[in-house]
Amino acid sequence: MRSNLSERLVAVLRRGDVLPAAAPSPAGAVRTGRRRRAPSASVDQLASAVPGLADELAGQARTAGLLVGWVALFAVPLWALVDQVTEGANASSFLVVRLLCEIPMLAAVVAMWRLPVGRRHPELLTFLVLAVVQAEVAWIVTRSADPRYHLLGFTLAIYGSGCILVARPRWTVALVAVSWAALGLASLTAAEGLSASELLAVSVYLATASLIATLAHLRRNALTTRELLTRVRLEREQQRTGVLLARLERLSHEDPLTGLANRRRWDAELSALCTQARARGDVLSVVLVDLDRFKEVNDRHGHAGGDDALRAVAGLLSARVRGGDLVARLGGDELAVLMPGADAPRAAEVAEELRQAAVTLQPDGFLPGEITLSLGVAAAGGSDAYPLELMSRADEQLYRAKRTRNAVFAVDRRTPPPGTKVEPQPAG
Repeated sequence: MRSNLSERLVAVLRRGDVLPAAAPSPAGAVRTGRRRRAPSASVDQLASAVPGLADELAGQARTAGLLVGWVALFAVPLWALVDQVTEGANASSFLVVRLLCEIPMLAAVVAMWRLPVGRRHPELLTFLVLAVVQAEVAWIVTRSADPRYHLLGFTLAIYGSGCILVARPRWTVALVAVSWAALGLASLTAAEGLSASELLAVSVYLATASLIATLAHLRRNALTTRELLTRVRLEREQQRTGVLLARLERLSHEDPLTGLANRRRWDAELSALCTQARARGDVLSVVLVDLDRFKEVNDRHGHAGGDDALRAVAGLLSARVRGGDLVARLGGDELAVLMPGADAPRAAEVAEELRQAAVTLQPDGFLPGEITLSLGVAAAGGSDAYPLELMSRADEQLYRAKRTRNAVFAVDRRTPPPGTKVEPQPAG
């Protein structure tokens, strides 16, 4: 009964300090009568899941530790004023002890403030400051003429650890243990020691402070863990959303069959480059590509074979064009290449290289030379660079090439006559 009550108390204090298991238990696993507790996530584990969060928590712990350390450095010697009023002859020896304790506390505070160890281990250094305070007060309490005046100082450090420090609960538990050990050791080494009533009073004060500070720190740590868990989940959701948005953006501009740019992206890029060409006097070219006898390819190899042919041609175009060129699938078996900075002769040269290379494509089940391309090329620049006109001229050249098949036809608006033909090479 007592064990169940303590377990329920700890569960209430640590509520929210649970990170669900990543995977469910294996199918067919034997279920026992006791409920299996989900593995809990520590503050360190949660902080490591968010970039920069561990450094943020360490900074908060260091700030809180410096606050406590500086308060202790000034409060400990000022407490000698109480000794002057209440202790009489003991006041001078108590002052010596307090000043001696200032040395290790000052060293810990300076290390926390100025040295790298203070950024790496602020909790440990803060614990050392408070442990020195507790050892000093325990020694004074057991030798005081009236320990009631020092009981408050004996509990303040424990309350500060439990309610102020940005640290793990184990440091408060460790400080409680140090306080009790210091009290016991100081009592054993004192010449007269505390009376039974004084020892009872000190023990009650210390036990009360220990319990309240430990419970408060456990509860505060549970709330901190819950907050960190929420941040981790939010970060993961933001990352997942970012990935989905990037994928959606990519899909909205990508042809799902070939992986090339789709018509939407083509229109946007073409419009932007034409606007730039009119403003700067640049030149650009368009190469329209059509698979010859694509209906026959589908009839002979099925739609899967037609898809293989499209993917093979798409891979050829992507591999042979320049890095800054845009390759797109405009629809059906019609592909296109947008070549900023290329005039008609250069674009026609690239188109001819593509035509010759396409003859060598042979997807599974295809005969050598079964895939051929017809290509139409048009170029524009300066005030003549308009998307509809440029596409219309390229489409006109593609239509001429399709009548011949396995051919390239090109036109440059600025170089009459209107068309120049690149004679087709024999397939195979």
